[in-house]
Amino acid sequence: METNLSLFNQINSLSYWFLLESNYKSSVVLDAEKDSYFVSIKKGNKHLYTHHISHFSKKNKNFLKFELIAVVNSLLHIRETVVHRQQQQQSA
Repeated sequence: METNLSLFNQINSLSYWFLLESNYKSSVVLDAEKDSYFVSIKKGNKHLYTHHISHFSKKNKNFLKFELIAVVNSLLHIRETVVHRQQQQQSA
């Protein structure tokens, strides 16, 4: 569970980074009633990334860890792209 908590923290930190450091909007929703976890990154009205984990509390721990790692890696890739574009704009 500690690994998953660390992954949740990374997802939240990356989501917060998008809100503060870019013009991308992000949201992370853990819905206890629907037993789901949802991550979304948007630019304007265009969804760049979404990931939904349903039956969250019933997921196999290893599979959940795998899914969360995939979310973190995707968000890191998007952040890297945003930073690269920002650097290109500043140097132009």
